[in-house]
Order: sequence, then C-alpha cells, then structure tokens
Amino acid sequence: MTNSTGIGGAAAMRAQVLLPLVPLALLAACGEAGNAPVGDAAGGLEGPDRVLNAVTEDVFSVGSISGGDWDAFSSVNSVAFDGESNLHILDAVAKRIHAVGPDGSLLRTVGGPGEGPGEFSDPMTLEVARDGGYTVIGITAIDLFEPGGAFDRRISMDPMTTGILNPLARTLPDGRIVAASVMRFGRIVSGDGEAEEGGRPIEIFPLDGGDFQRHYTAWELPEDGDHGGVEGGGPGVIRLSAGRAFEPGLRFRVLTDGRLAVTDSIGYRVKLIGLDGSVTGTIERPIAPLMVNDAIMEAERERYRNSNPQVFSSGGRRMEVEREDVEGRTFAEEVPVIGGLAVDWEDRIWVTRTGLVGANDGPIDIVTPEGDYIGTLPPDGLRTPAAFGPDGLMAFIDRDEFDVPTVRVVRLVALEPVE
Repeated sequence: MTNSTGIGGAAAMRAQVLLPLVPLALLAACGEAGNAPVGDAAGGLEGPDRVLNAVTEDVFSVGSISGGDWDAFSSVNSVAFDGESNLHILDAVAKRIHAVGPDGSLLRTVGGPGEGPGEFSDPMTLEVARDGGYTVIGITAIDLFEPGGAFDRRISMDPMTTGILNPLARTLPDGRIVAASVMRFGRIVSGDGEAEEGGRPIEIFPLDGGDFQRHYTAWELPEDGDHGGVEGGGPGVIRLSAGRAFEPGLRFRVLTDGRLAVTDSIGYRVKLIGLDGSVTGTIERPIAPLMVNDAIMEAERERYRNSNPQVFSSGGRRMEVEREDVEGRTFAEEVPVIGGLAVDWEDRIWVTRTGLVGANDGPIDIVTPEGDYIGTLPPDGLRTPAAFGPDGLMAFIDRDEFDVPTVRVVRLVALEPVE
C-alpha cells in the first residue's frame, strides 16, 4: 500500500456552504454566477485548506518496450473505465483500442488503421459509457461501438459543413456529444452555421444528423491581446500564433445526471449547468489570482519551448501544427486560480489550482456538486488521474526515460485528514 502524504500542519475544518456576496462588478468580470443555490446556498468554501493524505494501492501497469507485445503502445491518447472496472486504452497512432480487465490482462483489441467500418483514420479521443459502449471522436468521423466492441455506426464530420470537434469533447449520459468549441475554417460556429458573438459557446451534437445546438455561453475573453489562432500555413501545415498566456480556460466535465461543471473565469468559480443550459449554482473559494511577474513569465516561456507541436493525419494526409516562436508570446496580468478540472466516479469535483509559477501543479480541492468541501490534496501528494473508475480505481499515463508510454492503475483506498 502506498501513501501519498500531504503537507502537514493545517487544522482540520469543514467549509460551510455560504451565500457569496459577490459585487456586481466582479460578476461582470467573471461571467454569470447564477441565482439558484447549490445545496443550502450558492457555493463558497470558506477558511483554510483541510489538507488530505491520499492512501493508494497499486493494481497493475501495462506498457512495454517490446514491439511484439500488445501493450507496446505508440501513444496513449485516452484511457477510460467502464462499470465493470475494465480499462480501455486508445492508441491513436496505432489506431487501436485495447480493453484491459481488472487484473491487467488483455480482453480484446478494437479497431485498426483504415477507412472501413470499425477502422480508424484519425481518432483523437475515446469516451466509454458505463455499460462499455464506445464513442470515438476523430477529425473526420465519430465512430460508435456497442458494449463488447461491435461496430455500430459512423457519423462523418466535414470541416466545411458539420465542423470539427475539439479533442476535449465529452459525451452526455444519453450519448450526445458536448464540446467547448466547434471549428469551421478556424471559426467558432453555432448550429445555424454562423459565427456567434458574445461569449465562448459550449455546443451539443445530437448524433441523429441534426445541427449543433448552443447549450451554454461562457464568459468571453477580453478583446485586447492575442488569444491565439490560425495564422495560415502551406500544404500539410497549420500555423498558429503564440497567443497570450494565462487566459482563463474554458473547461467542463460531465456529471452522471447530465449536468456540467464549468470553469471559465480568472477567480475560483465552478458553475453547475443544468440540462436546460441554465446556471443552477456555483462553487467558490475566496482565493485571489497571482499577479504575473518576471519569474512566472520566464517559467511559462520555458513550458512553451518544451511543448511539442502537434502532428495528425486525416484521410491519409499528414498535417503538422507549427507555432510562432516564443518571442511572440504575450501575457495576461493575472494567473487564473483554477488550472484543471475533473469529476470522479462518485461525481466529486477535483479542482486543480495553479502553482506558484503558473503551472497546473498546485493543490487539488475535492468538493461535491452540493458544495460540501471534502478537503485538499497538497502539491506533492496525489495528482488528478487521466481516468477515474469504480471502487476508487484511477489510471495515470506515464512516460519512461525512453519516452515509452505506460498506463498505471492504482486504487484510492482513503482520504485521511492531516492533523
């Protein structure tokens, strides 16, 4: 059994959920907060961190440097559990999905390169339903599979008509796809095919041949500055501007009842979006953003230099993404408080706060959708996994010194307050 030990000294506490008295100016700056309460009030985790120690145990690891083994992964783009504790691994380069049992043994392999039914040309993201069904989101197609791996149907995606989904798209419990942006010719578009002004859209794709429908409009970024985008390119090349660092990202995760947990602002605010697209409540903490200084800017420049340009293939064509040099990178004045968002198997929300130099490596708050504060994992403790599963299962994607990807599965046994 492994202990991910938290930093000590914080007194145990339980934050009450209080009605936040948010000034109107702050609401205008950070987007709509909603009027309906979360639990007994509209959010707010008051007081110091209740530091947690995460007790975990190793379950299994898969990943091999031997080219003859099934787990000699070329890449690992997505991992997800089903309700039977089976782990599903998408290798987008090999264009295959491996289903792995609770003991780490191979159950089946689904897919393979090609254009036919059940084959993949450009898979980006794997979504797995609790019954084991697949939704495979690609650049040019969405492929649906039945539980057990049998191919169901394909929905073609065209950048000139339907648009292209963001790789971070997710599925709702009823199978529809929800995406933070739909791109056509480099523009965000809505269901009527025209670009919409006034905010960043979260769209829903119904999978029945209908149009994308705007579900929620998140806070729009300030007009000043370079927010990044396509600058042009030649054959087989997409060229991106360096953009502005520390813009508040639009992140969302899906709860089991179909609600969305959404972050889109500079401050600590998680909005809960109902099935009708309305804000049903917020979860907040009074944590101020960091001001961007020289040390934070230099750390961000180094992260930008070390990040790899993307390469993907579509319809047999190889496309490379080139980025502007780091000298073109600009900076917002503040670092957003929230750097990451996840929802575990029990619908607890994991909120990663940004660290001291602006990376997404700060403490992790764990809170329920009702606003009950469970506690905070310290920066040197357990991190948010790539996938959550039943009975405390978690999957992490690692790379060794030879850049070989492996998938490590652990079980979260307990979250113990640090006295």
